[in-house]
Amino acid sequence: MLLGILLSAFAFAGELYQECEWETSPAIEICPDSKLEIVDIVEGLTYWSKRGVKVNISGIYHVDYCDIEKLNVIQISGYRNFDNKDYHAMTNIDWYYYGKKSTAKTLFIDRVLVQIPDNKINRKDIVLHEIGHSLGLGHSHDNIMKANH
Repeated sequence: MLLGILLSAFAFAGELYQECEWETSPAIEICPDSKLEIVDIVEGLTYWSKRGVKVNISGIYHVDYCDIEKLNVIQISGYRNFDNKDYHAMTNIDWYYYGKKSTAKTLFIDRVLVQIPDNKINRKDIVLHEIGHSLGLGHSHDNIMKANH
């Protein structure tokens, strides 16, 4: 985490910082407590694809239950367990690497949980920001991926 913060501090204005990446093609599951629709997710994925971010999603589905231990998935939920006084939304990424951590050149994403409460102002930008994280983007000086977005 500290490495990500340090590296993103050196990103130039408008540049995107790829913090980690998917080795597989994950599915996106919209959990029952999310107010987002498939069209919201597609708009976010299209936005990042047009910006040159690798978007390789196997499918987008509304599901009856989100198993937080499931691998190879981006799960979109409502508010669950973060400090929503200090944060607009939260993305938790589980990742892995090959070899030793100190020499690993690439961090690969295992699963992602994106929490977006329903009551947020400027929701579209927040959705874009959190989808950016789910695709492996870290904070940078980019307008959407700013840390205090």
